[in-house]
Amino acid sequence: MRAARAPSWPLAAALALAGCAVEPYCLVCGDPDPDGSMPDAGSDTGPRDAPDGGCGRPELCNGEDDDCDGEVDEEPSDVGEVCGTDVGLCEIGREACVDGSVVCAGGAVPPAAEACNGLDDDCDGEIDDGDPGGGIACGDVTGECAAGVTRCTDGLITCVDAVGPTDEVCDGRDNDCDGLIDDGNPGGGEACVPGADACTAGAFRCRSGSLACVLEAMPTREVCDRVDNDCDSRTDEDFDLATDAENCGACGRGCAADAARTRCVAGACVIAGCDPGRVDLDRDVTNGCEYACELRGSEVCNGVDDDCDGMIDDGLTPPDICRTEGECAGTIAGCAGTAGWRCGYPATVSLDADGGIVPEGDCDDRDDDCNGIVDDAFPSVGSPCTRGTGACLTRGATVCAASADATTCDAVDPLPPSTELCNGIDDDCDERLDEGAEDAWTTITGAFGTREIYSYEASRPDATADASGVLGHRACSGPMRMPWANLTHAEAEAACAAAGARLCTEAEWERACQTAASTACRWSYESSCGTYSSSACNGNDFDAEPGTPLDQDAILPTRSFPACRAVWGTSSIFDLSGNVAEWTAERAPGVNPMRGGNSSTPGGGLECGFDFVVAGDTFRFANVGFRCCR
Repeated sequence: MRAARAPSWPLAAALALAGCAVEPYCLVCGDPDPDGSMPDAGSDTGPRDAPDGGCGRPELCNGEDDDCDGEVDEEPSDVGEVCGTDVGLCEIGREACVDGSVVCAGGAVPPAAEACNGLDDDCDGEIDDGDPGGGIACGDVTGECAAGVTRCTDGLITCVDAVGPTDEVCDGRDNDCDGLIDDGNPGGGEACVPGADACTAGAFRCRSGSLACVLEAMPTREVCDRVDNDCDSRTDEDFDLATDAENCGACGRGCAADAARTRCVAGACVIAGCDPGRVDLDRDVTNGCEYACELRGSEVCNGVDDDCDGMIDDGLTPPDICRTEGECAGTIAGCAGTAGWRCGYPATVSLDADGGIVPEGDCDDRDDDCNGIVDDAFPSVGSPCTRGTGACLTRGATVCAASADATTCDAVDPLPPSTELCNGIDDDCDERLDEGAEDAWTTITGAFGTREIYSYEASRPDATADASGVLGHRACSGPMRMPWANLTHAEAEAACAAAGARLCTEAEWERACQTAASTACRWSYESSCGTYSSSACNGNDFDAEPGTPLDQDAILPTRSFPACRAVWGTSSIFDLSGNVAEWTAERAPGVNPMRGGNSSTPGGGLECGFDFVVAGDTFRFANVGFRCCR
């Protein structure tokens, strides 16, 4: 309860001018603050009439400024509680202040009027209570039908207690509720009052709600209707149903048919003939001569039914006019009606506007123009092809590309390159042969200083243990290769130069032959190099074919004699004595020395120091080779 009353207007105005609140319950006036301003509402100075000792009261939802701050119903303390119910379709909300009154809001769904829907609309815990939608008249009230009343059952409005229509009976009532009484002669139709013939018979009729026997027939002219019309106790005696074309097999059954001449035979209608240009194709008298056709004779390919059998261009033998090779295999001519005979080539065969075969233009592994040649526009198909170069090269065959307008090579991807070797193969696949390939070298020392010399007699890059090879672009040094022989001194110099070297001087060659351990070696043996051995190296005393009569001398692959070597530390120089004689650097123009002897040289000519043999610039022989130094 508020104790204060509103001051009179003069007093309120004075209070307002003095900085005082003017609510009737907010008399909060006082002396000015030390700085000259008036105390705020709620300050600790000035008189008060609020029961709680503060400025005004706690704000409530009542349309008034309870806390004397100049605002009405802001943040009232009596709202915010949970309200409403969650029974049925209702949802709980929270209290809110609206126009000075506390209402349930904040998401709440209030009860609604109950409807017949299987739900608790009014949130009273019961579904469809009160029979919503019930109690309304329903149903038909015509004739004997009676109305019912609506009821809410299982969430649906149904009509109960109504009386519906029944079958009509002869009782003076509208039983079927169609607005007509005794309609359709219910219960009637049976014969009654039998007499001597059909003319004295009657039938029951429903009259005024009851059945009565009513006479219906009198003598008339006999007609074909299975009735004794003339009352002579005979029925249809004037009509022959077996032959009468108007009453064939039954009264009123006529035999007339479209575009046909008909007859009645044994009680059945038959077609005796057709009008010109018409044919009875289906043998069905009901539609007469139904097929319009001019008989021309035997069937030909022209899109016309010449023999009028209902089929066009049937039973024809196709002429031999089609190609049958390639994609056309199995093709036979077919009749295309007015277009005549046409060859039914598959879709893979290209045709022009007149149906002629277009010359092949695609590369598709097929004989598309049926001339017996596959992909004849691409003659390279099937030919060998390669990918990559050198040792990376792979081989395949030329095949059709995916685009069908070009060819490609089906070889697998090129192999990866490897380190270049002196073997006549482009190992690193750079389209250069044996460039930078490292040979087998042995380091020697002597009065001339330090040098390197081929560890093996020079061979061609493509030499093997069985053949000396044919490539001559540079010299190589490797084991188990046939030496490169039968070349001039200048050719030997060029072969060494191509390998980044030169022909050895006589001093270099002789020092290499003597081994690192001693300069007194007479032959290039791994041991006992001061004593001649007939089998240590390939000289005249070694028989290459012991089973053949006489002595057989032959040039053998390098290092065929493992003991025929000059040892230099961990390396060795093979075949300095024998196998092939070796060119060394010229002594003077036109004077070209050969050292080491060959496979037909006696033991003395195989010595390291033997230097008797020289030749001119044009000399070449099958047992003369060379070795390079650098």
